Amino acid sequence: MWDIQGKLLSTLIGHTQPIINANFSPDGKEIVTASYDKTAKFLVKVGEDKAKAGNVDEAVVNFKTALKWNGELKFNLQEKVQEFEIKGKAERKVSEGESLVGQKKIKEAIAAYNQAQKLDPQVEIGANTWDSLCKQGSLNKSAKEVMFACEKAVKLASNNGKFRDSRGLARALTGNYQGAISDFEAFIAQTTDKDLKTQRQGWVQALRGGKNPFTKEELKKLDQ
Repeated sequence: MWDIQGKLLSTLIGHTQPIINANFSPDGKEIVTASYDKTAKFLVKVGEDKAKAGNVDEAVVNFKTALKWNGELKFNLQEKVQEFEIKGKAERKVSEGESLVGQKKIKEAIAAYNQAQKLDPQVEIGANTWDSLCKQGSLNKSAKEVMFACEKAVKLASNNGKFRDSRGLARALTGNYQGAISDFEAFIAQTTDKDLKTQRQGWVQALRGGKNPFTKEELKKLDQ
C-alpha cells in the first residue's frame, strides 16, 4: 500500500484465494496484489460499520458477498447483523449523552449512558466523556448524581490531574473535604498554569479550614 506520493505505507502478505488483481508500485520495484479473501474481510468490516450506523440492508449485502467470496469465513449472518446493530445503537446513545452534557441536561445524559451500557455492556465510554459529565454535573447542582462518573474517569486515567480536579470539585460539593483536598493537590502538582494553581491553593486553604469555597457565585464563574 502506498500514498499518492509513492511512499510505501505497509505490506500485506498471504492469500488463501486466487489473485484477482495486481498493480506495480509507482517506482516499479514492488507489486501489490488483491484476492477475494482479503476483499471479503474488508467487506465484513464495511458491513459491520453499516450495521452500526443502522444501514442493515446494505450490511447484509456486504456480509453475503463476503461469505460468497471467502469460504473460510464462518459466522451466522443474522447474529452478526444483530450484534453490530446493537453496538451501533449503543454508540449512538453515548454520542447522545455527550450532546446532552453539552446542553447541561445532566439527568438526561446519565439516562443515555445507562441505556448505552444496557444495550452493550462493552460499549466504549472514555475517561474524557466521564470527566465532562462529572464536571458539568458538579457545576449544575448534580454533584452527587455524577460522582460515579468522576470515579470512572479517575479510574481510567488515575494520573490525570484534570480528572482529579473535576472529582475534587464533586467531592467538595458533597462534603468530602479531605478527598477534595487530595484531588486539588494532585492537580496543583501537575499544572503549569500559575493562575489555576493559585486558585486551587485558595480552595485547599478554605477546605482545610472547614469552609466550602464553592458558593453560587464561584460555581457560576467556573461554568462560564
